[in-house]
Formats: sequence, structure tokens, C-alpha cells
Amino acid sequence: MRRRSVLATTDGPAEAATQRAAEIETFMEHHAQRIVGALTLITGDRNAAEDALQDALVKAWQRHDQPIEQLSAWITVVATNNVRSGWRRSNAEARALGKVGGRAAPEQPSSREPDEALHAALRSLPERERQVAIMHYVLDESVASIADALGVADGTVKTLLHRARHHLAVELRLNDEGADL
Repeated sequence: MRRRSVLATTDGPAEAATQRAAEIETFMEHHAQRIVGALTLITGDRNAAEDALQDALVKAWQRHDQPIEQLSAWITVVATNNVRSGWRRSNAEARALGKVGGRAAPEQPSSREPDEALHAALRSLPERERQVAIMHYVLDESVASIADALGVADGTVKTLLHRARHHLAVELRLNDEGADL
């Protein structure tokens, strides 16, 4: 049984805006830092992660008159999509500059986290596997909530998690004796 959003029962736009503001405030208090951490793992850049989250929050606010079932999962997916769009823009810009003989600006070094091997292994995952693995293991989202947020079946999420664990084990050179796959 699907849960009805509180917004579906409000009487007008002002009440919907007030309700969404409260939902976003609650999200910021309880989930924002975890999401920024997860997005930092995805992007390798904390500033890009914070920007992507802020853009997702703006989109959530702009949709204050439309119900969002699971705000945290919705914001995570939108922020991840923002990151992917940024990568596509950067790649397109670099290709365009290459065609006209220009040079792209050198990349700014990102701040490095303590466990570079794990971060490198996460970055080596295919995009969808990385997204699902971070949502499940870092953000502690359930398989069902990830599936709902991404619009896929539970089995798809389970398959992606299995593949991600396998790829991480290979990348991190974990043996079968000590690895909990």
C-alpha cells in the first residue's frame, strides 16, 4: 500500500508551500550531511556535491504544490542526476574547445578523503551501480525505497548491488575468505 503524501491533503498553495518548507527543513536537519557525503563519494568533489544538493532542494521547493512520496530519496536522485548533467556539460565543453583549438581549464584538485582506495574503487563502478551502492550502504536506504526512487523493480536494485559488491571486491582485491559478499 502506497503512503499518501501530506501535501495531497492540503487545501491550497500557501499550505502546500508551508508544508514543503517544513519537509525541507526536516530533511536539512536529518539527512543533508549524509547526502552531501554520498554525493562527494560519487563526484569526488565536495563543492560539486553541495551545489548538486542545493539545486535539488530548489527543484523540490519549486514542486511544493506536487506531492513527493519520499523526499530524501527524491532529492538524492535529483542531486545525482544534476551531477551527471554537470559531467555531460563538462565533457561537451571539452570536446567543443578541442574542436576550436582551445584548451579546457585545468581541473582543480579535489580534497582527498582518508581512504583513497575505497573512493577510487567506488569511482571505478559503473554509474548506476555506484549510485545504488551509495544510496544503500552510505545513505542506508532500503532496496524498496531505492527502487521506488529510481523507478525500477526491487530485483533490479538487488542485481545492481550484487554487481557493485563483486566489482568492489575485485577492485579492492578482497579474497573470498575475508570478504562478506
